[in-house]
Amino acid sequence: MFILKAENRNMGLKPNQLRRKGIIPGVLYGKNLKESLSIQFTRREIVHFLHANSTGSKVELVIGNKKFMALLREVSYIPTTNELEHLSFQTLLADEIIESTARIVLVNREKVSGMVQQPQSEISYRALPLYLVDKIEVDIAGLKEGDSIRIGDLDVAKNPNIEILNPLDIMVVSIVDSRLTQTSEAQDEAPETEME
Repeated sequence: MFILKAENRNMGLKPNQLRRKGIIPGVLYGKNLKESLSIQFTRREIVHFLHANSTGSKVELVIGNKKFMALLREVSYIPTTNELEHLSFQTLLADEIIESTARIVLVNREKVSGMVQQPQSEISYRALPLYLVDKIEVDIAGLKEGDSIRIGDLDVAKNPNIEILNPLDIMVVSIVDSRLTQTSEAQDEAPETEME
C-alpha cells in the first residue's frame, strides 16, 4: 500500500498561493474524526502517488506523527489549465462498509483480432476496507469477434465480500468485426442524395 506524507495545511495562504509554491491542498474526513483535517502535500509527492493510484485507491496517510488508513475519494483539476487543484480522502475503519469505484483495465488487447469496444470503464461497489479494490483487470486474450463480457461474468461479481452496485447485465467489453465498423462509418460519411 502506498504511504503518502502530508502536513497540516497552512491556513494563512489561499489555495492558489499554495499551488504557486508547489503545494497541493487536500482534506481528510471520516466518522472517526471530530472534524475534517485540512492538509497539504508537495506537488512532486502527489504526482508520484497519482502515477500509480487513482480514486478508489487505499493509502496510508502520514500527518505528523499520526497515521490514517484512507481512501482517495476525489482528485480535482483546474478546468482551464488542467493543473492539480485539490484531493479528498476518507478515513477507513475496519468494520465500516465503504462505497467505492474500481477502474476496469483491459489486458492483452493486442491479442484480439477484432475491434475492442469498452462501454463500461468502472464499477461501483460496496465492501469492507479489507476487500476494497481500485482496479479490475480483465484478460481479453482469446476473445473472438462476437464475444462479449458483462459485469456478472467478472470474478469480482462472484466475490461474496463485494456487493456490486451496477446491473450485472451491463456490457464491459465486446469484440466486433472491424470491417463492419468501417462499413457503417463509410455509410455515415456517404453524402445523402436528395429525392426529386
